[in-house]
Formats: sequence, structure tokens, C-alpha cells
Amino acid sequence: MMATKKQVEDAIFAKEGFHVELELFEGKKSSLPAYECAVMAPQRWKVSDWKNARLEPYRLLVKNATVYRGDGRPISRDMQLGNLRDTYYEAQHGPVRADEEEEKLVDLSARRKTHKHAKRILQSSRE
Repeated sequence: MMATKKQVEDAIFAKEGFHVELELFEGKKSSLPAYECAVMAPQRWKVSDWKNARLEPYRLLVKNATVYRGDGRPISRDMQLGNLRDTYYEAQHGPVRADEEEEKLVDLSARRKTHKHAKRILQSSRE
């Protein structure tokens, strides 16, 4: 199945979670193989790994593939796909990690002690 440049770029965003702009070689036909990867690439892959593996069918048709951060800027260095995808969340919602004050951490050891104490009280009231 063949696709337009725009269809391939849209399919990459839908499957991988980041925007890419493909630059075709001059004089190349405008139809490209469809982007048909079954699942998104692993979070730990770097952008360079993704380009080598996933853009292989386009190697003779595409001169360059520019990958964009969530704020619309092209990436300036190789980075893990998970970190790249996080920039899309940050662009919409702010930092990925909550501030320490905002985190809802529960001290499980204190909770277990409270649970055991409540259990003893319940047992003694039944006796």
C-alpha cells in the first residue's frame, strides 16, 4: 500500500507519539510505502535507533527526517524516545514529575504499624 508524505508523517505521530517531517529527495515520486509498524518503538530506543530501524523502507526516498519536540522545536541531539514523548506531555500539561511537596507519598511502615494496632484493638473488643 502506498501513501503520501503527509499520510506517513501522520501515521508516525499516531503510532510513535512524536512529529516527524520527511524531506524527500528531489525528483522522487510523492508516494511512499505506508508506515505499517504494529506497535510503538520501545521507550529506551534513541531517535537514531528509531530512524535506522523504522525508516529503513524510506532510505532511498527520504533525504532527511526532522524529529520535533512537543514544543514544536526540532531536536538538537539524539535522545531516548521516552524522553522525547515526555516533551509532548510537558508542552500540554507542564512538568512530568510533580514537585516533592505535591507528591502523595505514604510511609508504608507507619501504615502497617497503625493497621496492626487497629487489628489488636478490634480483637480485644471482641473478647
